[in-house]
Amino acid sequence: MSFIEKNLANNEKIVYKGNLHWWIYMKNILLIVFGVIIINTAKNNLGSGVGGVLVMIALIGLVGAYMRSKSSEFVVTNRRIMLKTGVLRRKLVELQLNRAEGLSVDQGIIGRMFNFGSIIVTSGGVKEVFSPIAKPYEFKKQVNNAIEESFVPINNPVMA
Repeated sequence: MSFIEKNLANNEKIVYKGNLHWWIYMKNILLIVFGVIIINTAKNNLGSGVGGVLVMIALIGLVGAYMRSKSSEFVVTNRRIMLKTGVLRRKLVELQLNRAEGLSVDQGIIGRMFNFGSIIVTSGGVKEVFSPIAKPYEFKKQVNNAIEESFVPINNPVMA
């Protein structure tokens, strides 16, 4: 059971779960490829050593990215938005749906091509950025749907 699932209020249900995009691994994968190329084309031990160091750094980076991926939760419930990141240092942002000030998406050209982007949450003048989120517009759509579902119109009596 995830951290957020353990901390749901009574009658609170998860309506959507987002996650980090596989793009978080890309830098380290490219570094491994570059390191292997250096190792295979090196004419001396120095080149092989440099390539080996690059591969080791990238492998450590992959482990870190994996831990980041597994420890991040991006959830929309029927009452709030909950965004949690971090393994050793946990960061949790909660935003009640009825108090949602701002939720926007930032997506560059690469993000548009691979369908990832940043979710920017604004609350109380504080801006929090979470990225790279897979399917960011779907996340935003689910937030808007949850806000609409939670909206209870006030019946005003007609003045006679």
